[in-house]
Amino acid sequence: MATVTVNAMSQPANGERGAAPDPIGCVQRWSLGVVLATLAVFLVVMGSRFTLASLAGLAGEPVLSKLRDALPVTAHEAEGLLAAKQGELKWRANGEAAIDAGLARLLIAESLPADEKNRAHLVSAAVTDLKQGLMATPLSGRGWARLAYGLAALEGWSAAAQTALQFSIAAAPFEPSLMPFRLRMGFQAWPTLDARGRAAVLQQVRYAAKVDLRSLVLLAGQERAFPVVRAALRDEPHVLAEFERLRTQSASDRQRG
Repeated sequence: MATVTVNAMSQPANGERGAAPDPIGCVQRWSLGVVLATLAVFLVVMGSRFTLASLAGLAGEPVLSKLRDALPVTAHEAEGLLAAKQGELKWRANGEAAIDAGLARLLIAESLPADEKNRAHLVSAAVTDLKQGLMATPLSGRGWARLAYGLAALEGWSAAAQTALQFSIAAAPFEPSLMPFRLRMGFQAWPTLDARGRAAVLQQVRYAAKVDLRSLVLLAGQERAFPVVRAALRDEPHVLAEFERLRTQSASDRQRG
């Protein structure tokens, strides 16, 4: 009886000891390890790509800074900006980088003679870059403004060019750095704009009058757009009166000069 008792006590209780390994659990643990290792590799690779893309893009920052400050950029500098942004795009899809690449191509094209064959090719490539960038960053007022310019250079003030200009104003209506550029385009496109397009341009004129009325006088004079400005300011008689005073003063200064 004692032997029976000892033998009974030495048997595993409820499978707690001596149980066979669970194959399903082993597979699950192995699968989890593979997933975690793969994720770690992915994060390292993506982090490296992001770092390399950022470093490549930094080379173009001095040129972009000059453009933000409305300083002139040489064709050589524009080529450097394009190379930097192309390098960035090799490592990472980036809407802003594509827009900057399009801007660089437009700047290079502007440096060429009007009859240079490569000029149209550069503008066309710029439009492609800008469209690609805007697919990723559709609220870029800067990107839409450059696209409007590029489309107008290729096909005149077509419906697509007008729409791009309106989208730029809608996306960033109170952006001072874009104001002169968009106003110049708006004045040039005025004869072909529909009612909505003209309303957008008139809005920009009113904003420009608040920011820098003297610069508005000069720009309107260059583009022969005094009637457009008067239409925009007709409900603001005091601002309109000051505009006319500055316009007359500017005309007198030119005569004396």
